[in-house]
Amino acid sequence: MARVPTAERRLQFVRSAARVIAHDGLAAATTRRIAAEAEAPLASLHYCFRSKDELLQEVYYYLSRDYAQALPPVTVAGAGLKAVVRAHARRVWERMLAEPHEQVTTFELLLRRFRVDAEEEPRALAMNRSMYEGWIKSTCELFENAAVDANEEVPANLELSARLFISGIDGISMQHLADPDTERSTALVDMLAESVAGSFAYSPDAGSE
Repeated sequence: MARVPTAERRLQFVRSAARVIAHDGLAAATTRRIAAEAEAPLASLHYCFRSKDELLQEVYYYLSRDYAQALPPVTVAGAGLKAVVRAHARRVWERMLAEPHEQVTTFELLLRRFRVDAEEEPRALAMNRSMYEGWIKSTCELFENAAVDANEEVPANLELSARLFISGIDGISMQHLADPDTERSTALVDMLAESVAGSFAYSPDAGSE
């Protein structure tokens, strides 16, 4: 049997953990259950990750810091900030429809702070914060680059607009998972993109030079 490279095996376990958490809940996501989902030896999981907490941290990263890198490229690069906002909203939503378990897992992980004891809560909060920081950072970078590439001014409220975008996707995802309606949800995503595109504010002296 061919040996699986460590990096590939780690990603395999991370993806399997995300599926297990979505299907069975965080409490049921034991290392044994995750290894079984990955169809890999339990010893291999313990070789790749020193602890379950380390594996969970990588799941956080996979769903936040690394999420944007897994999306297909924006095909309207150079068309301006508002066009990129619309294209980004669509590609994020298409990923959600294709891999709904990722959103379920995200919600499960974010709610973890309410299911741990007081001693563990600060760490759970820090992990939640790191997840949102990953989304906000990648979204801000995408929007800022879109403006710069099109020779447009970068909005003064870029971070708040990015947070609005992310909170909107979260809300639409939650509603869709609870009561699936692809046509309605897609329309809501398009409305969200228009709202975010209309939320950008610029410095009063923009264009005065």
